[in-house]
Amino acid sequence: MPQRLSIALALLALGASWGLTPAMAKLAMAQGMMPLGVATIAAVISAVVLLGVCARRRDMPRWSRPHLVHYVSGGFIGLACANLFAFTGLMRAPAGLFALLVPLSGLLSTLFFALAGIERATPRILLGAALCVAGVALAMAPGAALPDPALLPWAALMVLTPVCYALSNLLSVKLAVPGSTPLAQAAGTLVGAAGSVLVMALLLGHLGPPPSLGIALLLLAQGVITAAAYLLYFRLLVSAGGMVTSQVSYLITLAGLAYGFLLFGEVPGWLTLPAAALIFSGLALVTLARAR
Repeated sequence: MPQRLSIALALLALGASWGLTPAMAKLAMAQGMMPLGVATIAAVISAVVLLGVCARRRDMPRWSRPHLVHYVSGGFIGLACANLFAFTGLMRAPAGLFALLVPLSGLLSTLFFALAGIERATPRILLGAALCVAGVALAMAPGAALPDPALLPWAALMVLTPVCYALSNLLSVKLAVPGSTPLAQAAGTLVGAAGSVLVMALLLGHLGPPPSLGIALLLLAQGVITAAAYLLYFRLLVSAGGMVTSQVSYLITLAGLAYGFLLFGEVPGWLTLPAAALIFSGLALVTLARAR
């Protein structure tokens, strides 16, 4: 298979996978599961799967103090906190709206890197940020992806999810320990995430067994899909590079909107199209600016 075709198929698979997992969580919560209960089960399954892959490849995570700080900080912010905000909002707000918000993590990562002195905030990046903010505001307006203004507080809560993703990306760069492979880092981060979200779930009273065999199988599938997506993501980083891999953000949004329609009957209003266009345009400006 030609390399370009294999990369394109991998991007499609990754976008479809990451677009599906929030919808799967929404299905589980509709049957009585609590947000962090869903996140804990999925994180533990994902961590076990990746540790199994690491053991098979003899590439286990390291457990020194700097490594543990890296794993726990990234897992706590990037999964535990992010999923608390995302899944709590998804209990009430549409899955399609969340799909529009997720790609903001790439933009926010660039802004945070600029504030930390890792990258430079160019006029193109600032313009891209302004377009994305306008797109998000439009997505939350009546006639867009938010059907009821009463849901606005829950939509605002979900906006914190890409903020957590971006902070996690920044910490991954600042706290990275030289010599670790991407696979080992991913597995270690998921272990840190599983531990963090388990503690939070216990403290908040969110932990509980699945209400049925069907939901248990759904959560098992969510964990396996999450682990597979991590593996595919790091493989794309190596084979295609960060700039190409970042384009998966657009596919996640499209997949999330499609799953919202297919699984929940969500029909976004006509303003969703210009909102998505603004967000995509802003992301494109930021991506092009980073490529120069």
